[in-house]
Order: sequence, then C-alpha cells, then structure tokens
Amino acid sequence: MDLLNSLIDNTIMNPTVQIWMSVFFTLMMLSFLYRDNPLYKFGEHTFLGVSLGYFWFRMWEITIVPYLIRPVKDAFLDFQSFDLVMIFWLAMGSTLFFRFSRKKAWVANYYFAFIFAYFAGYIIPVYVQLLFIQASNMMQPIFQLPTFFEITKWIVIIFGTFAGLMYFFFSKPHKGLLGKTARVGIIILMINFGASFGATVMGRIALFIGRAQVLADNWQVSVIAALFIITFLFVYFKFFYKEQEFDDESIN
Repeated sequence: MDLLNSLIDNTIMNPTVQIWMSVFFTLMMLSFLYRDNPLYKFGEHTFLGVSLGYFWFRMWEITIVPYLIRPVKDAFLDFQSFDLVMIFWLAMGSTLFFRFSRKKAWVANYYFAFIFAYFAGYIIPVYVQLLFIQASNMMQPIFQLPTFFEITKWIVIIFGTFAGLMYFFFSKPHKGLLGKTARVGIIILMINFGASFGATVMGRIALFIGRAQVLADNWQVSVIAALFIITFLFVYFKFFYKEQEFDDESIN
C-alpha cells in the first residue's frame, strides 16, 4: 500500500505530471477538429472511463452503502415492520436484472412504470406549489407601490404565457384573434429557446476559456505537445490510415 501511494504521489499527483496531462488531453480532444484519430479516441475513452469510475465509486459511498447494505444488515439483525418497504424496493429494483434476458426483459417494465408514476405523483404537486409560491412572491410589489417596470413585467409574463398556451391550442384553426395570439406565442417561445440556447453556448464557451487559459499559462508545454500531436497525425494519416471504401451494393 505504501508503494502504491508513493507511486501515485510521484505520478498522477505530481504537479508537473498534472500540467502535462492537462495540456496533452486538451490538445488530443481538440485534434478532432482536424479529423477523427486515435489520439482523440484515447482521450475520449480515458475521460469516459475516469468519469464512470468516479461516478460508480461515489454512488457506492452515497447510495448503495447507506441505503442498501446498512439497512439490509440492520434488518437482518433486528427486523422491524417498516423494513418491508425496503424489501419491496429491493425486489422492485432487482427486476432490472431481467433486462439481460431477451424473453423476460418485459418484467423490468413494471419497475419503470411504478417508479415513473411514483415520482410523477410526488414531484408534480411539489413543483406546482413552488410555482405558485414564486408567482405570489413576484406579485407582492404590484399590491404595494408598483413601478413601471413591475407593471410591464407582469403584462409580459401574463400575456406571454397566455399567447404561448394558445399556440398549442389545436382544437380550433389558428385564424383571426386566435391566430394572431398564436403568432405572438411563437415569438415568445423562440425568445425563450434562444435565451436557453445562448446560456448553454456561454457555458460551453466558459469551459473552452478555462482550457485555453491552461494552454496559455503553460505555453512551452503546449508547443511541445502540439508538435508531438501534429507529427503523430501526419505520420498516422500518411502511412497507416487507410480510407474505408463503401460498396453501394452491400449497403443496399
């Protein structure tokens, strides 16, 4: 164990090694901008493997041990009536293993149906209550001393919500006043989708800025890593890569 800890401290935990790994994996993932290549696949598989390994380790510590192993052990030592609920959920969760069988895979559908119905019945009322609480808190300034901003804000919220709902009202043709309101609903929906998409893009740009700062702060390592990756890609696509030929007859 001491040898393993010493090996980890001198390799993965070493700051110099971490800088080289960060730069190399960043450039390997960016090499996909040129073409799909083995370096990109290696970086992708490494990222997925580390992420899944960490995810399952945290799940074991946070979920499986406190909510399965310990309760089963306590129920075995001192069984109580409320332990029947745990046994029920354990039996329901065990039905997922039927997914490995082609003939008995339908048994797992009962678990999915039950869990979706349970969470829908539990979460939907909670979200509705939170929505009404948020709406009531937003309406308080109107009943006190509303400003022009508060009044216009609520006009936009109420009319925009109503117009968006009218767009999905398909029982009647979208003509006349209903059609004009539905068109406004489309505009409201597009503004909402655009804002959501913009926020998503900004989040990705923030991640890219972080990677770019790592490359800029360690420009000597970045230059060496870039030269190595460029050389590897040149040699691989020049001498080892073979373009796959597609046969139209085999596809048909």
